[in-house]
Amino acid sequence: MTPLILRRAHRTVAFGLAALAFVFSGAVAAQDEAAASHETDLAFILDVLEQDYAGWPTKIEGREAEFQREVEKTRARIAENPAARMYAYQMLLDWFEDDHLGTRSNIVSPANPWIDEVAPEREYNYAPAPGDDFAVTRLSDDTIMVRAPNFAVENAEKFAALLAEHHDAITSTPNLLVDIRGNTGGGDRTYEPLMAYLYTRPIYGIAPELRATPRNIATLQENVASGDYPPEVHDWVKNILDRAEATEGEWVPMFAEGFLITTFPQIHEFPKRVGVLTEGAGSSGDQFAMDARFSRKVTLLGAPSAGVIDYSNMISTQAPSGDFSIYWPMTRSMRLPEEPFDNVGVPVDVPYPEGTTDQVAWAQGWLESRND
Repeated sequence: MTPLILRRAHRTVAFGLAALAFVFSGAVAAQDEAAASHETDLAFILDVLEQDYAGWPTKIEGREAEFQREVEKTRARIAENPAARMYAYQMLLDWFEDDHLGTRSNIVSPANPWIDEVAPEREYNYAPAPGDDFAVTRLSDDTIMVRAPNFAVENAEKFAALLAEHHDAITSTPNLLVDIRGNTGGGDRTYEPLMAYLYTRPIYGIAPELRATPRNIATLQENVASGDYPPEVHDWVKNILDRAEATEGEWVPMFAEGFLITTFPQIHEFPKRVGVLTEGAGSSGDQFAMDARFSRKVTLLGAPSAGVIDYSNMISTQAPSGDFSIYWPMTRSMRLPEEPFDNVGVPVDVPYPEGTTDQVAWAQGWLESRND
């Protein structure tokens, strides 16, 4: 806009001043419009948190004034540097200390000007770093290892096929080492084929409960109508929706009984011992560690899981501006408040000895030292 004014300024001073005033007023109007858009997005975030986020009732209780100060701090940050607003939104959500709550940006942002105010991420000491691929590896005649970097639903068939390919080796080897270090989660059903090798007795799971708000319910209804769910998941979600419709309560257990008992048809003679390296495994990785503890064969090794499981079953929606999507968990575990795992993780039975430089080799040695 400025070059346009300079080119036209030679005609008359009056015309130049009028044009300049028009540009300034247009810039102010644009700034006001942008500020209003940012405030609308912030109001949308606050509405999702209060109305739909499963962690809101628990995490906000007794901390209302503290959270309101964070909201005002967010407004001040956006006013100070609107181009960096995505960091301000995310820092507000970080106050809840829930890795299932966050934003996915659709815009390009500058470097975070408030990086010094961001809490450091939890560090994990993998040695060596775990691989990014699903793999079954023979470590010795007595030990075979399964590596699962995630339990993503889209990888379920691939993972099941990999285990089926190595079924004879797994079921004829004394020791199984399961490496889920850094597992980023996904869906519990993805790890069911692996759980079959660990199984010795029924696995009891405490159900999550759905925060049955209009937005959460509508999202589930859309998912059911899409036809993307496999039949058993479709029927399960449909049952939840039916029970939500039949009650006036805000919370609906994801299982009618409030708990789930999982059994498998067979207890394999081999493997006789199973070690699970759990460090940094989150979400469904946490849940796998919890389920694995029920097996008499299993020992959790190394360091605790990530602890991202108390609030789960994420959904997302786009902000009014279209600049980003916000995602949030719509369920909370009925273990709460007595048995929280978030930001703590599932504890291990045998921690790494101090100075461990090869965690897989240590775990293999620990298992093989207990051979019959």
